[in-house]
Amino acid sequence: MSHLGERGVDSPAVCADMLLSAAIGAERLRLYMEPDRLASDEERATLRDWVKRAATHEPVQFLVGEAWFHQIRIEVDASTMIPRPATETLVEVGHRRLAATTDSARILDLCTGTACVSIALLNLIDRPQRAAARMQEAEQAARADLVRLSSTLGAGEETGSSEGESGGAIGIEPDPAIDPAIDSAIDSAISKGSSSPGETRAPVASGQPGSIRTASVVATELVNDAVELARRNAARHLHADRIDVRQGSLYDPVTPEERSSFDLIISNPPYISDAEFERCPPNVREHEPATALRGGKDGLDVIRRVVEDAPEWLVPGGVLAIEMQYDQASAVQGLFAAAGFEEIEVHQDVDELDRVVSGRLRNGSN
Repeated sequence: MSHLGERGVDSPAVCADMLLSAAIGAERLRLYMEPDRLASDEERATLRDWVKRAATHEPVQFLVGEAWFHQIRIEVDASTMIPRPATETLVEVGHRRLAATTDSARILDLCTGTACVSIALLNLIDRPQRAAARMQEAEQAARADLVRLSSTLGAGEETGSSEGESGGAIGIEPDPAIDPAIDSAIDSAISKGSSSPGETRAPVASGQPGSIRTASVVATELVNDAVELARRNAARHLHADRIDVRQGSLYDPVTPEERSSFDLIISNPPYISDAEFERCPPNVREHEPATALRGGKDGLDVIRRVVEDAPEWLVPGGVLAIEMQYDQASAVQGLFAAAGFEEIEVHQDVDELDRVVSGRLRNGSN
């Protein structure tokens, strides 16, 4: 840790934990739970190599091959930029504005990179359905427990009774309150879950966050290696059938038949201005690909194209959400307004910097 800190590596303690846990194949928490665990010679050699490279500002995420984004593990490599916490704002904005629009959605993710935005967005959309499924499973388990209880209490009816004994378990008088109690418990389980076994609960009312029931994504990416990376991440998170990753620049891979069909266009495009790029730390400037970062003299070269062409691909009332450089909000808002968007909002990231602009396409604008 001190070695990395002396060489100006950002967050040296975190980097050291990431390198060590990856080298020994353990989660970071286990480093503190098993402080006496000895590393093998091979693990030590790997760790030495990684520390040496990290000290020259090679990104630790590239060394270990992964990064965390929106509470999920994303595979990363040098073909595209590393997911960052600021981009989680883009996911949350897209989800909130989309949920107020439709209960089923088509999404276009431009400059997808690792596909982290698409994956996190689908996870948010799926959350109510996953919760409903868990409630259904709990209801079915409660039903099974209550049925077993009922069977146990009434076991004597199956086995018969001795002369002079009433029906029910031997030596136990039937309790007329048992059956109503069981019925009441089952009714309570039903009211908390679905209306009958195998039937899921009704979706949240449309227009409320989380009301989207189904969604699919077309994700475009310029760099071939990044396309393959995005597909691997989509498959890893079980979204391969819902994220269609296509190679090409921005809207080029989208077909003419898909015009006016997307409810949300979301993008984290290259937006770093030339001047700002020179001030980037060496782990960014020297190792992450410029194709994923640089947006020209004012940083808006790609953003302009995204905004200007978006109305052609959005449904009337569809949403556009774009990540940007912290000092570009005014200029990007102007681009949105000129392209026919309304309800234009600026959203701040975790560091309270302007990070995302979103807007809704005015009906008739495309």
